[in-house]
Amino acid sequence: MSEFRLLLAQLLLLVPLSITTWFAVEYFLYWRIWWLDIPMHFFGGMWAGLCGLWLITRRGNSPSLILCLAFALFVGIAWEVFEYSEGITASHFSYPFDTAKDIVMDLLGAALGWVLAKRLGGEHTIE
Repeated sequence: MSEFRLLLAQLLLLVPLSITTWFAVEYFLYWRIWWLDIPMHFFGGMWAGLCGLWLITRRGNSPSLILCLAFALFVGIAWEVFEYSEGITASHFSYPFDTAKDIVMDLLGAALGWVLAKRLGGEHTIE
């Protein structure tokens, strides 16, 4: 996928993610709709994976699935640290499970982002 297509795909993910996050925080939707966190982490992981691919290809390096997943893992862990430090997470017994689920969803989203980048690659296919 060309650099422009990767950038466009990121934008198409980031806009609805940002709007949904704003509404979810403003109207306490994360606390009212327990499963909303799942698709948000999935699509956030997809965005992070595509962002990693874009950064790698801009530097002229050959991207790989491992680098895509590693970038999404880094962003996912950073987000979990942010949530914890800001007190966004509820301190209850299922917090470790919730964090693990969030990281898995980030990685699954990044993997799908990788697959889409390969499928939609055209002449500049990611190897």
